Amino acid sequence: MARGERRGKAAIRGRLFAMAYITLRVLHGADRGRVFSRLPTPVTIGREEGNSIQLNDERISRYHLKLQADNDKIVVTDLESTNGTKVNGEDVQVRIVRDGDMISLGRSLLLVGSHSEIDRRIAALAARQPADGDGHARQLRERMQRIATQQSDVIEDVSAVRSPLLPGGPPPLPERLSPAQSAELSELLEYVQGVLRDAAEGAVMRPGAEKVELDFANWQGMLDLQARLAELLRTIGEPSSD
Repeated sequence: MARGERRGKAAIRGRLFAMAYITLRVLHGADRGRVFSRLPTPVTIGREEGNSIQLNDERISRYHLKLQADNDKIVVTDLESTNGTKVNGEDVQVRIVRDGDMISLGRSLLLVGSHSEIDRRIAALAARQPADGDGHARQLRERMQRIATQQSDVIEDVSAVRSPLLPGGPPPLPERLSPAQSAELSELLEYVQGVLRDAAEGAVMRPGAEKVELDFANWQGMLDLQARLAELLRTIGEPSSD
């Protein structure tokens, strides 16, 4: 094997196994104001001793959630907690979190990322604005500041707090899928698309009406799809044994 090739493979291995760190700030709850800077992943959060982060919140489970690195991303997994975990106001079993995201558990609200990390994400989002990127960045920073200092009444319900940095549109497709995984994902999306297509094609809008009517079979099909997707999400989010 050539020396350059060996160095290239060593560099790739170094990137794959490099330690990932995460910073979390407590914005709301009994531990408000605490900052956990650059914790090496994986990180567990709960009210029991032995967690990476122990929070004083009786509505948090003993071992509530786990944050771990995978493919240069940070993944949060709910560890079958009693009261659940929300990211940006949405119930989650497993979810990728990014700098500026809000994690709520119990009565506590956590902000992901340090000031500099969040600022880098804001700069990246603003760069996508062809018209007024600087103005967009300034607005995002002001909104993040209001939430971080609890100047907004949205903080009254920690479970509903959403990050101002959420991008519009659907989330990106997974990266680095094997051919088999790509095929399996395609099958799942085709199934979902087929159910929605049948419902849309069978929908009826009466003249002058503001409502769309679905026949019972299509309605039942959408309910079944919702139940199947909820089951899939729970299955995917089940904590692994490692």
